[in-house]
Amino acid sequence: MHDLKFSVIVPTYNRAHLIKKTLESLLNQTYDNFEILVIDDGSTDDTGDVVKAIEGPRLFYYKKENAERGAARNFGAQKATGEYVNFFDSDDIAYSNHLQSAFDTLIEFNRPEVFVLNYNYGTPENIISKSGPSFYDINLQIKKGNILSCDGVFIRKEVISSYPFSELRELSATEDFLLWLQLASRYRIYHNNKRTSSIINHEQRSVIAIKKESLIKRIELFLKLSTEDQNIKRFYRGRINVLKSNSYSYISLHLSILNDKKGGLKFLWKSLRENPLLFFKKRFFVIMKIMWMNFFKGQVQEKDKGAFLS
Repeated sequence: MHDLKFSVIVPTYNRAHLIKKTLESLLNQTYDNFEILVIDDGSTDDTGDVVKAIEGPRLFYYKKENAERGAARNFGAQKATGEYVNFFDSDDIAYSNHLQSAFDTLIEFNRPEVFVLNYNYGTPENIISKSGPSFYDINLQIKKGNILSCDGVFIRKEVISSYPFSELRELSATEDFLLWLQLASRYRIYHNNKRTSSIINHEQRSVIAIKKESLIKRIELFLKLSTEDQNIKRFYRGRINVLKSNSYSYISLHLSILNDKKGGLKFLWKSLRENPLLFFKKRFFVIMKIMWMNFFKGQVQEKDKGAFLS
């Protein structure tokens, strides 16, 4: 039954101090028919030496000129020889059941175009510190925001060839959500709530270490590209304002963490204008809590940032 091959693509940039644990976890799978393609996106540290020191016939290393993660993932997809492609971040941890659970899921749903596995959150000291969301209908849930981890997404090779990641540098860190919406508006995304990986929050994680100018530019570009996609517009069935509201509240959340009170309030107001129901959602109360902490404590502590974003 294990004749089906997985290609696990690991884009990386200057992760020499983290990638060894990631790759060791991916190599420690109970399912045995897979390859791991590490795509080094122009690292300037010792990432290449660390990867090359890990022996194994399933591990392949490619180094290319820096062009951000969307281009690195597409490069890996082109090199992949498996029937399904999985994109795994180079600072996260896979459990030993990751690929076996993927195989069981695709058999259960008769080899769908796209399916996802669930995940936990962790820290470098504690791999499992918090559970991720529960899945019940991905095509419905994803309209409310990006609930998926790249680590748990599996896509048939021919599908990712037809719908690659955007390679726009300005979109980096949101190119995944754009692709999930493109796929959800065209296919049913199946799911398995089995948790097979941990997203590791650390101070250097790109979603935490961010500049406000690039964040605003990125989300506004995401909104432009997603609202220009006719399939995505039909997918939202006239409720594209929900996507805009969630995007603006995402900006507000990050600006609040960065202690930009004026910017946080500006985008919170924009979010509420698009969808007043935000007032009753968890993110609204998280933003208000952060603003309260900033007012009384000066700013959110580094150790708290990952918790607010998970």
